[in-house]
Amino acid sequence: MFNRIRALIGPAKRFVGADHLGNKYYEIPERTTILGTKRKGRRLAESPTATMDYELGDIPLEWEAWIRGRRKDPPTDTEIRKNEKMMLLKQQRGKEAEEKDMQRQQQEYDEGLVARPAPKVHTGHASSPSYEKPDTNQESSTGGTFQPSAWMPGKKS
Repeated sequence: MFNRIRALIGPAKRFVGADHLGNKYYEIPERTTILGTKRKGRRLAESPTATMDYELGDIPLEWEAWIRGRRKDPPTDTEIRKNEKMMLLKQQRGKEAEEKDMQRQQQEYDEGLVARPAPKVHTGHASSPSYEKPDTNQESSTGGTFQPSAWMPGKKS
């Protein structure tokens, strides 16, 4: 009797684990309903906060891979800590390589081996920069001197 009521209400979720951020992870196993249809198993997370709006980094990557079905077994705490250490080491090495490259680039600019890039002046939409044009004394626009009645098609002035 209880199993039939449970099937009508919904399946019981099984606690799988928790992470250091306070998220709890559950799995609803694959099941067959009263009508004989198969329901695919589901994996879900519960946040310790009231909102369920997850931002990047709110769930460790290993748990996210488990939730999305990219890995069969849930991650262990030691695996997560090991991967976080590796990530921090990679970030540190990346910063060191970037600083070294900036120093090398500055040295090449100072020695005259490489020309400095032209300064950009952004006007209008940010994705289409325009570069500074050299100043000219000639007026390029006729907006102040144009007379509509003075123009004739085919006539050169």
